[in-house]
Amino acid sequence: MFTTWYNSPGDLGFMRDWASNRIPQTYASGRSIHLVVWLDGTGNVGTTQTSHGPACGRDYPLSGAFLDDVRQLATIFKGAAGGPPLYVTLFTEFQTYACQTNAWAVSPEVTNYYLALKDKYLAAMSILHSVAPNSKVSLGWGGWQARYDDPSIGGGRSMFPYFADVMRQSDFQSFQAMQSDSNAQDILDMTRILGQYGPVMVSHFKPDNGNQNTWTSDLKALFTDSYIRQATSMGLFALSFMDQVNLAANPSALTLVRSGIDKYGVPAVK
Repeated sequence: MFTTWYNSPGDLGFMRDWASNRIPQTYASGRSIHLVVWLDGTGNVGTTQTSHGPACGRDYPLSGAFLDDVRQLATIFKGAAGGPPLYVTLFTEFQTYACQTNAWAVSPEVTNYYLALKDKYLAAMSILHSVAPNSKVSLGWGGWQARYDDPSIGGGRSMFPYFADVMRQSDFQSFQAMQSDSNAQDILDMTRILGQYGPVMVSHFKPDNGNQNTWTSDLKALFTDSYIRQATSMGLFALSFMDQVNLAANPSALTLVRSGIDKYGVPAVK
């Protein structure tokens, strides 16, 4: 599986150049493509009027322009029905898009923001399914969400039920694992929660501070029979490396990943 990122409309220019070569060549090789859509740095933060009322957060994900751009992305990345999948992680780390993070009910404006974001998510998923028949779509959680709970404002683990409706309509579930201290337990905890709604992918894995020891320790924990057995039994089917930096840090790092993939990797699910 090859992973790439869409971060702003400016990315569409170079991605259009891929449509006639790199993307069909990737599918023809039997590999799937994973598109991560991260928008926390795009658009303005403020109050937007929505059908749910005033919503406070980043405006681009709620805009009609975003849906126009999704249609372009779907056209660029589409593959044949029944061919290798196009996995799409929409709104990765979406808990940071609202004016106040990681909680559903911290204010009416934040609740309205998430209600409107769910509407746009479903609309974007419909476009992707229509234009790219090989697409499979998920909502992208930040993997820190399972580390705490605050039921009074729908925060932490209490936030998940508010998105159960869209997760049940999704093709798979996804979350990132980027804690600087450790991620092995977070991956199990998030998979246990999200696996109730469908197959689960770690959409981008890398310690946020780039710590090589954390990266190595996480993978040594993951690439064991007992861990893989536990994680896959709860629904984990894929893990995407965020970039090649840790992989290329030293020969033993590449050997660690290669041996894990050789032992536990399987072909893409069509």
